[in-house]
Amino acid sequence: MSYSTVLHALGWLLLLLAGAILLPWATALYNAESQSVIAFSLSLLFVGFSGGALIMAFRDVKHRPSKYDLLTLVVVGWLAIPLFAAIPFYVSGFLGNLTDAYFEAISGFTTTGASVIPTLDDVDRAIIMWRAVLQWFGGWASIVMGAAVLAPLGVGGMELRVSPLTRADKSRALDRFRGTAEAVGGIYAVFTAAAFLSIWAGGVPPFEAFCLALSTISTGGFMPSDTALSEFRAPWAMAFLFVFMGLGAINFATHRAGFRGRGTEYREDPELVYLGAAVLAAGVLFAFLALGETGDVVAALGNGLFLAMSLISGTAYMSPDPSLNSGLSSVFVIGLILVGGATLSTAGGIKLMRIALLVKQSSRELKRLTHPHGIIRTHFGRRSITIQIMKSVWSFFVLFLVVYAILAALLAATGLGFEAALVAAASALGNAGPAYDLVRPSMLGESPSYPEMAEITKWILVVGMVLGRLELLALVALFSREQWQS
Repeated sequence: MSYSTVLHALGWLLLLLAGAILLPWATALYNAESQSVIAFSLSLLFVGFSGGALIMAFRDVKHRPSKYDLLTLVVVGWLAIPLFAAIPFYVSGFLGNLTDAYFEAISGFTTTGASVIPTLDDVDRAIIMWRAVLQWFGGWASIVMGAAVLAPLGVGGMELRVSPLTRADKSRALDRFRGTAEAVGGIYAVFTAAAFLSIWAGGVPPFEAFCLALSTISTGGFMPSDTALSEFRAPWAMAFLFVFMGLGAINFATHRAGFRGRGTEYREDPELVYLGAAVLAAGVLFAFLALGETGDVVAALGNGLFLAMSLISGTAYMSPDPSLNSGLSSVFVIGLILVGGATLSTAGGIKLMRIALLVKQSSRELKRLTHPHGIIRTHFGRRSITIQIMKSVWSFFVLFLVVYAILAALLAATGLGFEAALVAAASALGNAGPAYDLVRPSMLGESPSYPEMAEITKWILVVGMVLGRLELLALVALFSREQWQS
């Protein structure tokens, strides 16, 4: 492996992170938040210097990155960037514990949205802004790393979604990422600006609207205050949140085709159809359950669809109607967040494409019972599914369930009740942290909030969040014997 290639690319990632720190730093200056001014000033200097030093030290790297280099960069990136991003949380004193500071940073960067800050109303606005910026940055990074590395390597069947976003094949790791980052970044920024203006126009104050826009398009779920969405009393803003959660959960290769004038790509994307069907089915079910409480069919359906989109996309915002949240079943919540959104989106979970392929394969096997010698072809969109793709998808699915079971068992061993352990493990692995808070009040057994959890419990959840973002097979491939031997 070429460490110089990985460290050179990591230097540029740190420099991007230093640029992202400028926004909360300016927020701290504007609001005269002295603790945050010091914290973000020190962070800016340290992160910027570290990134610049790595770039200068390895600026002469010219050789082509291997598959192992790219996988290593993905893993190191998801672990190291949150370490630097945790500095403002720790230095400002709002999270004086290193475990809590790293937990908050990695929860933001993986767009999980689980928070260990007990009361947001007592926290500086610069810290609130930093959480939202981290989610936005992490959502962008997850699409870029998925498109530039995981899809070309065929991790978990993702070669089916190889697109123009994934063909930036140049000599250095940095160049390989740059083309994809630029292609995704423009679309991502346009969606974010549109989300901010829409939510603001819908009646949410500008600071909260901006933070909500960053958290929504990244499907992260961090809230800008302790105020529930219902207390904004802005129904149009809730409708816009629904739309932008959906856009974040759709494949960005499809968005890129749409931006380039090929609107038919939306109609031909199978995952978009599956997403719509799943949101509609779950939303109607939630509405039926809530109808007894509200008695208003339109309100129940609106809240049901909002909650369904929120869970499937991994954003996990609470429904504006509190009565709907209180009746949620843990089984439904676990099911929806583990299914997740589309591939090459900001959503987590198994992904709709893989669920669809598993169903198609089951259907093909059933047909073989009646036509044992027949040639039965299966397609996803316009592409034929090979046996190698199905093996990869099955491997991912089995590994995902095994890791989920192990995480839940470990969490239960730390003192969480059985139901709480199942939901917390799903929330971490599916990168939908607020889902745990959503159903926690109705759980049986020990179910502490994130700030109340033991340190070992938080570290297990950290592992779950990272594994969820790494698509599991990428990590297995990185540490496999064949890779080390090669």
